[in-house]
Amino acid sequence: MENIHALKKNAATPLFNRDQITTSIAHIGVSNFHRSHQANFMHDLIEKHHEFNYGICGIDLLDSDRKTYNVLKDQDGLYTLITKDAAGVHKPKIIGSIVEYFFGPENPMAVIERLATPDIKIISLTIAEDGYHLNEITGEFNLQHPAVAQDIVYPFNPKTVFGYLTHAFKLRKLRGLSGCTILSCDNIKNNGDTIKESFFNYVNKHEPDLLPWLESHTTFPNTMVDKITPVTQHKDIDFLKQNFYIEDQWPVVCESFSEWVIEDNFYEERPNWEQVGVQFVKNIAPYQNMKLQLLNAGHSILGILGKLHGYKTVQEVANDSDFMLFLENFMDNEVAPTLIEAKKISINEYKTTLISRFKNPNINDSLSRICSESSAKIPIFILSTLNSQLQQENKQINHIAFIIAAWCKYNDGIDDQGNPYNIEDSISNTLIRMATRSHQNPIKFLEIESVFKNLASNVFFTEKYSNYLNYLRTHTAKESIINFNANLI
Repeated sequence: MENIHALKKNAATPLFNRDQITTSIAHIGVSNFHRSHQANFMHDLIEKHHEFNYGICGIDLLDSDRKTYNVLKDQDGLYTLITKDAAGVHKPKIIGSIVEYFFGPENPMAVIERLATPDIKIISLTIAEDGYHLNEITGEFNLQHPAVAQDIVYPFNPKTVFGYLTHAFKLRKLRGLSGCTILSCDNIKNNGDTIKESFFNYVNKHEPDLLPWLESHTTFPNTMVDKITPVTQHKDIDFLKQNFYIEDQWPVVCESFSEWVIEDNFYEERPNWEQVGVQFVKNIAPYQNMKLQLLNAGHSILGILGKLHGYKTVQEVANDSDFMLFLENFMDNEVAPTLIEAKKISINEYKTTLISRFKNPNINDSLSRICSESSAKIPIFILSTLNSQLQQENKQINHIAFIIAAWCKYNDGIDDQGNPYNIEDSISNTLIRMATRSHQNPIKFLEIESVFKNLASNVFFTEKYSNYLNYLRTHTAKESIINFNANLI
């Protein structure tokens, strides 16, 4: 196993010969989440059901990914996944499903050629919201994005994932080869539809003659992915070394819960992932909406409120009964009524499981990570519930109005203990400027069109929001939550 040495029996190592694995999945964006989720599912399928035809070829395309690439190349694609449950049990397992690795900035043509080979049946991705190059206001593919424009000037040194895919599929077409499935695993609503629309818009601009071939030779299933995967810390590296004699430069930490739901819409063959717990469905919407509007919204709410109070991790704020009462009432009164496609029993079960996951004392997921890029998260996770509620006759929006007011105060950049923190967001300058202006006029924050669109003109919402923001400006987050829960504000 080259540079990973597992010397104790209770550190699980691959029970299969990696030399027997052939590669048919190319995964772009070898993030911590990919390594805790999709690569782990594939490892289990190989190990338990001997599906040796679906090894993963990892591909990173950003200069910022160089560290990940260097570490995994040094370790022959091997790494340790540390599963931490609420009882304090830490289970390390060395994952062996990534058997190839390419780095785009180092050799873009090698990446394109690998994607173009016929043995690649699935191209999966975790490239985060930024990788889709969507317009902040319209949500549509941004043809004016600098990276997209640069691909026109330097077509064989692409800066976008779409540039790589375009060249790869162009080669497949020219060589008379088959197409394949593009499988987004990003935390984006309708992620398959989104990447298809972005990709086809890109191709229409750069290689319009390729579009008819793509339309008949590719599919884009929507997916829902769920597994809390915090940032790896040095203590995790030290833990492996001291307790299991495992020397791993970049292990991955995760919770024990894991879920993956996929629309069964593959171009050709696919792994039998259902054998290791993956669900294949015709309609992803009920699963997707429940996850985005409960788990992801819950994370954002705990992140914003906890950060204002001065907490550092999710489990700290989740174990504060005042904050959790707010979150549970938000889920019950404002989210659940909008999830009309999900069964009530499923919602209740998911919510109960979710609360215990948030309280897991061993994950130590930082609130800074949760709050980062909130401008991209809140419209999807929270404002989608607001939009549904505003269409109802009996509109329940108090919790949402409160949390948007709290987010405005959050962008002041100082907690209730007087400690400053950074606003980590692609539009941080705008957020900070408009939060500052909201001291004189609360509505100013809602005028960030890329986040709120025309919400500032909705009097029903703005009256509640303004009342909560004025209260939050003169009280701590803790005091505000207690009084909110007691219906005193």
